[in-house]
Amino acid sequence: MLIRSLFCAALLISTLACASDAGEAWTATTERGLPVYSIGTKDAGVRLVCDPDRIFGESSNASVIATFPKDKAPDMIVFLAKTGEQARLPVKDGLALQHDAQVAEWSKMIAIVKAGGPFAVVTSTDSLSFETEAMPDLACE
Repeated sequence: MLIRSLFCAALLISTLACASDAGEAWTATTERGLPVYSIGTKDAGVRLVCDPDRIFGESSNASVIATFPKDKAPDMIVFLAKTGEQARLPVKDGLALQHDAQVAEWSKMIAIVKAGGPFAVVTSTDSLSFETEAMPDLACE
């Protein structure tokens, strides 16, 4: 099922160029001393919480919170770039945590966000599509 969803999301990205949310920009805020980047709406979107200075300890508190219209409790999310890159992040209690993700997968997700352009975030039953500007100064490694 996940493979089918990934294929459909990749096809969607390549053919529609993310028309549903095209042109959206990340909104940057600070919460509890951490930079937070959000895109989408309250009901369907992505929040990336960064911890470049390890504010609360030696390990990072960085996380991704993805809210989907249909899939309210995914156990895996995948970031898919139009260029073919993808990053798989495990989700627990609604959060994909940097310290729970494989280092290479987290790095690929950050590279997709930094590069900008069309990308999707998918689960086995749902997807979100965006097209953003590049964010070369994003410090969320």
